[in-house]
Amino acid sequence: MNILVVGGHPADMFDHCGGTLYHHIKQGDKVTCASITQGLRCHDEVIYDLFRERNRELSQEEIDSIIKERTEVKYKEVKEACALFGIEDIHFLDYDDEILCVTPQMVSKVARLIRAVQPDLVITHWPYEEDTFSNHHAVTGQLTLAGITAAHGISFEQDAPSWNVAQVAFMISDIDFRGDCFTSCGKLPYMNYYVDVTDVVDLKVKAINIIGSQKYNIPGYAKKTTETWNGVLGVRIRVPYAEGFALQWPEIGKTIPVSEHRMWLAKGDERELLEAISDTRAMDVEL
Repeated sequence: MNILVVGGHPADMFDHCGGTLYHHIKQGDKVTCASITQGLRCHDEVIYDLFRERNRELSQEEIDSIIKERTEVKYKEVKEACALFGIEDIHFLDYDDEILCVTPQMVSKVARLIRAVQPDLVITHWPYEEDTFSNHHAVTGQLTLAGITAAHGISFEQDAPSWNVAQVAFMISDIDFRGDCFTSCGKLPYMNYYVDVTDVVDLKVKAINIIGSQKYNIPGYAKKTTETWNGVLGVRIRVPYAEGFALQWPEIGKTIPVSEHRMWLAKGDERELLEAISDTRAMDVEL
């Protein structure tokens, strides 16, 4: 398969689904990752800490220079983190993350990327995350869905055929199914597919720790977030660590598949089930 991941910020390309992508790459699938924004205003420690207090003291030339420098730092970190999972084809669409909206220009850019990559599977954010209309992840999900529709149509500007995506998988994080704010109520996802990433949880911890520009290298953070995100999702299905997804369209087959894990869940005793989720190897990863 060809797989395209569209994240709102650079680190989203791997911290939401890096383990899943690792498995796909190992079985021979091609993975392309794209970040909509630079993720500087909300996620860069220098930009955020410096410009909250001092932006009026700096010239536009100084501001542009700092933005260029911090963009290079962040992109270098993300490429290094993605390489741990075997991800090499990375695109940065370079949008400023001050205001992110679904616009014709941005939808067209996503559509061009889809026509160029020709993905069978697109992975992106849940389009109703938190307040749905100003949350970067939610808007990215909406942009991607609109881009998928546009890519199916004919382009008179791009030398690439129209492309129809076979399946969309929404990356689900803990905030997506908790309902943290009023405007997301009633729009929480149902995770209907999980990927066991226990075998690569060490890579997830190490990759997150690389992103020092977002302060993710604070001692304990990479381990804590992996344990409370992938560990919590794993508890729901009785594996140590998992990544959760909501598939856009129902899958089709000649029979109804039941996984070996589901069969084991039905027959395992309580001790086996609890032992399965008691693995805390993320906390033991050497950084």
